[in-house]
Amino acid sequence: MSLSHSFPILLPDVQIGFYYKLRNIKDLYFHEALKNTLKELKISEVDNELNRLVSNESLQKLASFSLRGEALFALPIMLQTNPFLLGYYRLLLGFSQKEFYSKGPFGIFKMMEEKGIITVKARSGINDLASSLIASADYLVEKMNHIDLAQLYELQLLTVGPQLRGSKNNEYGQIATKKVFNLLKELVKKTITNSTSTIIEIKNDAGRFVRIEFSADPDIAISEKLKMGERPLISIEIKGGKDLSNIHNRIGEAEKSHQKAKNRGYLEFLTILSVETNYQKLKEESPTTNHFFRLDQILDFNTEEHHQFKDIITSALSIR
Repeated sequence: MSLSHSFPILLPDVQIGFYYKLRNIKDLYFHEALKNTLKELKISEVDNELNRLVSNESLQKLASFSLRGEALFALPIMLQTNPFLLGYYRLLLGFSQKEFYSKGPFGIFKMMEEKGIITVKARSGINDLASSLIASADYLVEKMNHIDLAQLYELQLLTVGPQLRGSKNNEYGQIATKKVFNLLKELVKKTITNSTSTIIEIKNDAGRFVRIEFSADPDIAISEKLKMGERPLISIEIKGGKDLSNIHNRIGEAEKSHQKAKNRGYLEFLTILSVETNYQKLKEESPTTNHFFRLDQILDFNTEEHHQFKDIITSALSIR
C-alpha cells in the first residue's frame, strides 16, 4: 500500500449490529451513485488501484462474499470521478456529517459530498483522504464475519437515520418557536408599535419600549429599552422535539442557554416543551428554569397553563 497515513484513521463502529431486515433498499441514492460511477471508468484502472492500495487479505475476504473492493474502499479514482461518493463511504463507515467533518483535516472535503466539488485544497489531499478511509474500511472488513450488499445498505441507513431524526427535530423546533412567537404577538397585540417576522416591539403601560425577538441563544429573548441601554427580562427556551427518550438532553441544552442568559442579566427563565413529562423531575436538571410549560397547553386559551403563561408575560412586560 503506497498511500501515506498523514491523515488520522477513524475507527468505524463495528458494534452496530444488524438488528432488522431492510425492504426496498435498492434505490439507496449513494449505491446508485457508485454503480453509475463505475460505468464511467475502466474496470482495469479500478482494479489497479485496488491491488495497489488495499490489502490482499481484505480483497480476498470480500471476493469470498462476491463483493468487489470499491464497494467498501474509497479509491482516489472513485472520489475524483464522482466527489459525491464521499458521502457513500462516510455513511458506510458509520460517521455522521458533524462527527466526520469536524475531526482533523476532513472539513476541507465537505464540498465534495454536498456539491460534488473538489477544491484546490481538497484535491491536494485526496490521496491522504483515501488512505484514511481505506484504513478504516480495512478495520471494518477485519471485524465482520459476513458481508453482503444488504448489510452494506443497512450500515448506511443506520448512520443516516439519526441524521434524518436530527433534521426532523430541528424542523419541529423551528415550528414550535414560531408558534410561541405568534402566541406572544397575540398576547401583546394591543401594545405593538412595530413588528417583523422575527421582532416585535411594544410600548408598555409605563411608556417604555419592550423588544421580543427570535434569538439563537435563547430561542426567544425579551428585553426592555431604558435610557441607559437594554434591560434583559425573559429568556425563553423552546424544545419542539417529540421524542420523549431524548428529553433529558434537550433540557440540558435549555439549562446551558438559560445559564448564559442569566449571566447576561436576564430575570425570568421559561422552558417550553412539546412532550408530556414530570416538571418537578425536570427542575432537577434545569434549576435555572423558573417555569416549565407544555406547548399545546399554552396555545389553548382555555387551559390553566395558558393563563399562567399569560400572567408571567404580561407582568414582566408591565402591560395589562
